[in-house]
Amino acid sequence: MAVADITSLESLLSPSSTLTIPTKPFTEDYNNWTNYAVITPKAVIKTTSEPDIQTVVRFAAEHNLRVSVRGGGHSVFNSCDGIILDLAGWDEIVYDDDDDTIRVRPGVLGGKVMEVAGERGRCVLSGTCNTVGVTSLYLSGGLGPLTPKLGMAIDSLLSARLITASGELLTVSPESNPEVFHVLAGAGQTLGVVTEMQIKTHPLNETLNTADETVFFASITFPASRVAEITDLLSSTKWDENTAVYLMLLSPPEGGAPLFVFSISYYGSDEDAKRILKGLYDLKPIAETAKRVPYVRMNDGGEGFGERGEFKRMMGVGLKRMSVEGMKGMVEAYENLLAVGGDLGKCGVLFELLGMDVARKSSIGVYAHRDIDIWCIPLLWYSHPESHAIAEKFGRDVRKALKGGDVSEDMVVYPAFRAGDETPEELWGSKETAEKVAGMKAKLDTKGVFLKF
Repeated sequence: MAVADITSLESLLSPSSTLTIPTKPFTEDYNNWTNYAVITPKAVIKTTSEPDIQTVVRFAAEHNLRVSVRGGGHSVFNSCDGIILDLAGWDEIVYDDDDDTIRVRPGVLGGKVMEVAGERGRCVLSGTCNTVGVTSLYLSGGLGPLTPKLGMAIDSLLSARLITASGELLTVSPESNPEVFHVLAGAGQTLGVVTEMQIKTHPLNETLNTADETVFFASITFPASRVAEITDLLSSTKWDENTAVYLMLLSPPEGGAPLFVFSISYYGSDEDAKRILKGLYDLKPIAETAKRVPYVRMNDGGEGFGERGEFKRMMGVGLKRMSVEGMKGMVEAYENLLAVGGDLGKCGVLFELLGMDVARKSSIGVYAHRDIDIWCIPLLWYSHPESHAIAEKFGRDVRKALKGGDVSEDMVVYPAFRAGDETPEELWGSKETAEKVAGMKAKLDTKGVFLKF
């Protein structure tokens, strides 16, 4: 479609919305978390108007244009060669004191909704990074440090307002359009534009097992050469619902041999935390810190991960257990990557070890991997496009090493961390669920206007 044609859309919008035609490579203007796969669109529309969004998606469907939605700007998949709906400025939050729920618009970030809830002695299911958009987290399933206590983000999703590719505005909930709600909870980014979500909050001190709204936080570091001991300990440990464990394989900023760094949140007393973590401390780490942090600041350690720009991508794989053989293969793949040098030193591997017992009690949504307690996420992070191929090879080598050590027969992939070559069954857990997602997609987005999984 010619630029002259797409500018005709501007006359159909209200004065509060703006339409811009990019005049230079989009990576220079976008301020996205990653420049990986960023495509310069035909137009960018900034709006906080549901009627204008309806107009845009109808226009796109009529002219066979793709639409991508930008909320927090933290996704690999929020650009396209058609129209970008930039909703980052639509960051309204409304707290309802009558039922302790929060309504969020698409530009609301995780750190902000934590603050709003925390001010009222409540907490929400959030991710690990303050700058991730709340809407995208909840629509993809949503794992976070409170998952062992509260389940997944979709388990706290009450309702949403959804604009489909036909421009229809739907209210979806377990009571209203329940079949749409079921698919929205886990695959919502494929169905349309979510302009508002209503989410549960939870009592803060009761959830954290504390009286002062704080969390015990520990950082524990080992050389990666001790991979066998660490794997043996993790394989024999069952973390309880009060413990959220994150493990990062990374390269020290000053260079040198790679490290394993544990970041652990514990919901309870310092004494109980140290008892739970005794096995790790007994391995004699080379560095350790422990402190209590306010709930609203518990994700501040991930600020660096939220840095904008450069090339970043995550390629997650779910594991039912960890094996020494697989973990050694992962460390070897990482050492081989670091030996290349250049701009690859920010790459790493993140493990999320989150007890899913509470999450397994829920059947909300199409998220299919509630049986997975371990997520391994190779993080590809580099400055120059020339590093694409070797970084991607590293991610695939890690997946291959860990899958070889996994007792599960098939690859299990978190949809938001996909590499792009997975089968529908690997994303959605079964042929039945994959067909359910595809069927709802075909019903609400017949022309494929929105993101495809």
